[in-house]
This record gives sequence, structure tokens and C-alpha cells, in this order.
Amino acid sequence: MDIKDIKKEWNAKILDILKALTRICEDHGLTFYCCAGTAIGAVRHHGIIPWDDDIDVIMPRPDYDRLLEIAKKEDFGKYELVTPYDNEAYPLYFSKLSDKTTTLVEERERPCVIGLFVDIFPLDATDDDIDKAHRLKDRYTKIINRLNAISTRNTFGEYMQLLTSTKTWGRFAIKTLAFFCRSAIRRRLIRQMDGMSHLYDYEKAKNVQVYTGSYGYREVFPKEWLGKGKTFPFEDTTVLLPERYDEYLRHFFGDYMQLPPVEQRIEKHNRAYLNMNAREPIEEVKKKLG
Repeated sequence: MDIKDIKKEWNAKILDILKALTRICEDHGLTFYCCAGTAIGAVRHHGIIPWDDDIDVIMPRPDYDRLLEIAKKEDFGKYELVTPYDNEAYPLYFSKLSDKTTTLVEERERPCVIGLFVDIFPLDATDDDIDKAHRLKDRYTKIINRLNAISTRNTFGEYMQLLTSTKTWGRFAIKTLAFFCRSAIRRRLIRQMDGMSHLYDYEKAKNVQVYTGSYGYREVFPKEWLGKGKTFPFEDTTVLLPERYDEYLRHFFGDYMQLPPVEQRIEKHNRAYLNMNAREPIEEVKKKLG
């Protein structure tokens, strides 16, 4: 199978996952909005950006928490909700709706078997004061960095290299502690993130933010931009974007209708191991990764 065929099959599978998420949310009265590159794709391409390789959505925290509870009780068929609460190998705080008939390991250093997926980012209420909201983002990012540090497996040489500079002694200390009590530290960090995510009442909040997003302070924006949402065609289905999608996208990307330079039109996510036809256990995948 050549690269074009792999890309075509990949896109078809993640689109099916998006449709499954839509069905689940419609059945339970939950709302999500496409975000980031997926939102640009909906407006500019009416589908997946040709060089993109994932689908991202944001979900208001009350709906997100309900989805977590629903997933504990309901069978989603060939799909599963991957969360940090029920998979200790999973190194992220947001969730993914994943295809159980496929195998994907994104990073060799953080080996966690999932399937092809759609990212679901919780959208949290935050402070009405933008500067305070930014400081909360900074605090949250530090916790994420600690979670990443204890989740990453280093070789002995890489581990000892951390001792060569005073700037990396903190990481060495965290990794040493994590070696002996990884699970306890991980649970504590997740509790801290949970606490920050529920500091403010979502219904009363003026501003919201995606704490787990990768766009820094741009992740803070007015909740009123969401509104009731606006529907766009997306491949052979439709998706919901924030009602004031133009303000939302310009806030993140500026002139989002302008195509990026050719050299920037590349896939940006890691794939240490991929099998689009079957789910393989982590032990088998580790053997193949070497």
C-alpha cells in the first residue's frame, strides 16, 4: 500500500470515528465543536485539510464530564473512550475516542497502545480576568510537563545525561521519584488538573479555555463565541463550529483562509507503530519496536 492509499484509509477511519462520536453525543444530548485545524478544514476545505492527519474537537466541561460517566456504563461497539483515569499508560489529560480494531503507538518513549482516534479536549470555565486566566494556564502547563516527565521512558544514558546540567536536575529528581512511585504521582497530578478544571462554574463563566491545548494564551477566549454553533459540510457529513467561528479562528490563526507555504503542509503527529487492520497487545508492539 502506497502513502496515498494509507492516507485515504486513515482519513476514512478517523472520519468514521467522528461520525460515531456525533451519534453518541446526539443520543445523550451532548455538544462538541470542531476546533484547530479541523475547524479550518471545515471552513476552507469542507473536510480534512489535505495534509492534516487528525480530527480535534472541544467539548464544554459539563458535557465532557457526562461523556466520561456514560463511557463507564455504555458499550460503544468498535470504539472506546481512552482517558487518563482508566489507562495508566496513557500520558495525556484529554480523551480520545479510539477505534478498537486498529493499533497505534504515537511515541516510542511513551508506549501506549490505542487505535486511530479523534481528540476530545475539555473546554473549561476560567477567570473573567484575562491575566488571571493566563496565569492559570501557566500553572496547568507546569503540571502537564510533570505528567509528561513521569510518562516518558528514557534510556539509562539519557537518564544520566540529566545530571550533567543544573538546569535538568529537577527533571532527574522527578524521574527518580517516578521510577519508585509513578502511579501515586500520576494520580496526584491528575487530581490537581481536575481541581483546576472545576474552579469556576461553566454556566456563569465569561471566558473559557482549553487547558490541554497547544496554542498557549490563545486557548483563552470568550464563551459567547460558541453560541449555538454553526454547521458546515465536512467530507460526506456535517460538523458544528463555534457560532462566531470567524472571530474564533482569527484569534488562533490570523488569516486562516490563506494557505500556508508548501514546506509547512506536512503531517505533524508521531506514529511509532501503526496497524490499521487489527488491535495488537502492547507486549507484541514493544517487540516490534525493539
